Amino acid sequence: MDALARHLDQIATVWTSPDGAPARLVWNRRRFLVCGKPLAWFAPEGAASGEDGPTGSREETRMWQVQARAVDNGELLIFDLAAGRGPEWTVAHIFD
Repeated sequence: MDALARHLDQIATVWTSPDGAPARLVWNRRRFLVCGKPLAWFAPEGAASGEDGPTGSREETRMWQVQARAVDNGELLIFDLAAGRGPEWTVAHIFD
């Protein structure tokens, strides 16, 4: 069965490991623990939300893809997260 991707642009509260990678998060009032190794990349500014950035813009957003397990029922989801300046990060996509 193919994974279903949802484009969201919602906020999650993210706690990171000492190296800055997501370790756990709260999204949609649910707690998730990151399992496996997070994958990091950079996306052009606005790409996480589907917005077009200014022409010639060199700004980039640090993105992370993480597999996380819900604490409440064990549901396993894959999140694309746009790192924020604090604990509030944007959930760009979810794959289930």
